[in-house]
Amino acid sequence: MTKHLRAIKICLIIGILISSSSLLFFSGILGENTASAQRPYVLSFNSYIDIEYNPAPLNEDLAIEKSINVPLSIKYQTDIPKNFMGLISGIGLWQIRNLVLYGSPIGPMQKIHVEVVNKPDWADIYISQPDMFIDIPFQGDIANTTTSLVISPREEAPAVPQSIVLKVECLSIGRINSIEFTETVPFTPSFVPTVTISPERPTRNVVPRENVEFKIVVKNNANKKIRVTPDLNNANNEWVPTINPPFNDIAPSGEETFIFSVYTPFDFGWHNDIESFQIDFTAQIFPLRDEAPVGGPYSIYLRVNNYGFSTPGFEILTLFAAIVIAGILIKKRYKK
Repeated sequence: MTKHLRAIKICLIIGILISSSSLLFFSGILGENTASAQRPYVLSFNSYIDIEYNPAPLNEDLAIEKSINVPLSIKYQTDIPKNFMGLISGIGLWQIRNLVLYGSPIGPMQKIHVEVVNKPDWADIYISQPDMFIDIPFQGDIANTTTSLVISPREEAPAVPQSIVLKVECLSIGRINSIEFTETVPFTPSFVPTVTISPERPTRNVVPRENVEFKIVVKNNANKKIRVTPDLNNANNEWVPTINPPFNDIAPSGEETFIFSVYTPFDFGWHNDIESFQIDFTAQIFPLRDEAPVGGPYSIYLRVNNYGFSTPGFEILTLFAAIVIAGILIKKRYKK
């Protein structure tokens, strides 16, 4: 009886090997002229991939220069029947089943690859573990693996809704077909109102009772329209300082001009005098929103100099000398 069972096993093995060889031969003929990397076996099975993530961390504007980690759950399935070649497996010849399914007597693991296919140049975006290996499941079972999507917007990131595309794929293994799946992930970088302030000739030489004007050019480096507002910090009202206009609305990459003017007082210039003015600029998104971030204050300093014609106390000596000279001139006049 044992000899008969052994003979039956040998016949089954030979029959399966012949069938497998025939299938492989005809599959090779069918796939000989195809450009696809996937081999069109007469008998093949499909792969299915899905990706899941919690969108909650991406529903809020992403902070600039900070990384956010979004866990990704990858689910992999096939439609290989659980009872595929069950008779062969049942008598301990599962290597034959593996040979038919995978082209190898030892069952391999499936490689899952995840990548970002449209990385922007204004953010660091990557997959923490792009390649993962998992067991190949049969129909009705799900193989799970996890990785993470890391997003870190840089300062130049546009503060408007953005999206990236994740591509998840696995290659064909034996009679298991490859699959490619894409998922769009939306997010919005935070708004950072930054400006460049360029005062024209920030230091001036002046005389008493002179009107001086400083031209100040402000450029919007942000990615949205902003309102820039100047503020004179500890201004000396004796100088009658003014700045116009009181604010400017500036388009992205645009420039606008402010004019700061002062009128030097009468007593400025008896000595070597210096007067400084601090102007603080703030930037807000426009139209204005209460919850929007405020950039700044960005401060600049303007200075006026007067190189006086005397040193401290010299004006008294000058006055005394002038009186003496006037007295001498009057005395000479009366003598004549």
